[in-house]
Amino acid sequence: MLQVEKLAASYGAIQALKGVSLEVHQGEIVCLIGANGAGKTTLLNCLSGVHAQRQGRLVYQEQDISETNAQQRVKMGIVQIPENRQLFGPMTVEENLEMGAYLRAKTSRIRLTAEMDAIFERFPILKDRRKQRAGTLSGGEQQMVAIGRGLMANPSLLLLDEPSLGLAPLVVKEIFRIIRGLREEGRTILLVEQNALGALTISDRAYVLETGRVSLSGPARDLMQDDQVRRSFLGQTVPEDERPRPVPCS
Repeated sequence: MLQVEKLAASYGAIQALKGVSLEVHQGEIVCLIGANGAGKTTLLNCLSGVHAQRQGRLVYQEQDISETNAQQRVKMGIVQIPENRQLFGPMTVEENLEMGAYLRAKTSRIRLTAEMDAIFERFPILKDRRKQRAGTLSGGEQQMVAIGRGLMANPSLLLLDEPSLGLAPLVVKEIFRIIRGLREEGRTILLVEQNALGALTISDRAYVLETGRVSLSGPARDLMQDDQVRRSFLGQTVPEDERPRPVPCS
């Protein structure tokens, strides 16, 4: 579904991405893990068109989208759910969900209402709060609104940036369950997460990003057993005779 080829991006003189290449296949969860400042959010922002890439090529569903803008990418089905939710705090839950469909003006009101009802079925607590201002919700409820708003854009590819950030452990568990459920419904997901264990547990494949470069990639279950990943992100070590060999990236 998505191919990223030698992507580079900068903030002024600071190069945040240094030739990142990766791919996401239809119907899978791919996670991207790495330390703060590794370039994970910058990568998602480049994919959604929020941040301009300096070099590289983006191919989405066999179409080169390198020169398209953020609005065009949303229309194509690429939707980012940003870090820290970034809801419209003074607006109600219902109004935030409606904003997710702002580029779908030609879609019938009956269909949009049905889709919103489906969001409320997925997140029953939001139905009870549909007239409540989003800024007054708990962190977990706000994350549900952010995911619901993204789904209202009818995405084919969801870019999820730190969905568990700042949430209580029980809420984090629920958010990961929701993400896994989206994949089971056929959604394709690129997930950026500081919670490496949770992300690797629900993902099919994974990439490790270090200082703007991909250093490791492979099946998520293999990276969970990789000594470098365990030491750097899971606080664990593994005996050498038990280590699998994920693919090193140049």
